[in-house]
Amino acid sequence: MPKHPIAVELEAINREGETQVVRDSGLTVQGYSVYLRAVESSGLALATWVADYDTIGPAYQLAERLSLALAIPLTVLVPEPLIPVQSGSTATAGAITTAS
Repeated sequence: MPKHPIAVELEAINREGETQVVRDSGLTVQGYSVYLRAVESSGLALATWVADYDTIGPAYQLAERLSLALAIPLTVLVPEPLIPVQSGSTATAGAITTAS
């Protein structure tokens, strides 16, 4: 089935027990995951894992590049103090959404 990419997602994760997304819950950030969210022709939305990183720099760079290359929004699900400064190219080329 063809899939239509709709967003790139960058998440801060905690790997103690079940892997879970870290927002403002007080959990320790132990890594970062990049996902590609797409919609199948049936209308079902799925997220496909792309990569995991120990630090935010490489994870953010990959997510930003995917967002620009695919011309889709980048959704950053990372606590505000951990988000790197956005590059000028992303600010003009596509939307970056942060979840708080």
